[in-house]
Amino acid sequence: VTKLPVVFTRLEDIYLVICLSDQRQVLTACSLFQNAPNLKNLGMLVCMPPVNPLPPSTIQSMFVEFTVPNRCEKKYMQSYPSRTWDEDKASIQELTLQMQMDHLVTASVKEFRGRDYEVDFVAKLLTWAPALEEVKLEWKGQIDRSMVLTKLLALPRVSPRAKVIVT
Repeated sequence: VTKLPVVFTRLEDIYLVICLSDQRQVLTACSLFQNAPNLKNLGMLVCMPPVNPLPPSTIQSMFVEFTVPNRCEKKYMQSYPSRTWDEDKASIQELTLQMQMDHLVTASVKEFRGRDYEVDFVAKLLTWAPALEEVKLEWKGQIDRSMVLTKLLALPRVSPRAKVIVT
């Protein structure tokens, strides 16, 4: 994980839109977490990867809009799909980062489908956050819910107060 050149000491709440099957996005989020020592509340909307992504040479560019500070103009940044965990034969479970999210109290994940990489990410959060009290998952899955719930309830956690709630 690339270390960001700045520490976000005042960052306590963040909401991310993330594709957990995209290695680049997961590693970027982990780098952000490492540089936000006072992060208390994490919200995430999990996106699905493209069904049949085209190579960057043939895909029409996608744009991310951002505003230039102190100016009334908008800029656009070109973005292409990146590699997925499947292509790299790696997984979130194999991610060996020794992270500590000492102040994280709550995490919520919307559009949780119960895929292995999503469960693996929740497992990492539970091992990285000793102050964690609640992980709330908004279920949108079509996978057998009881099988996923069994996996989630069996996950080890460093916080004895950490509850996993599926709605």
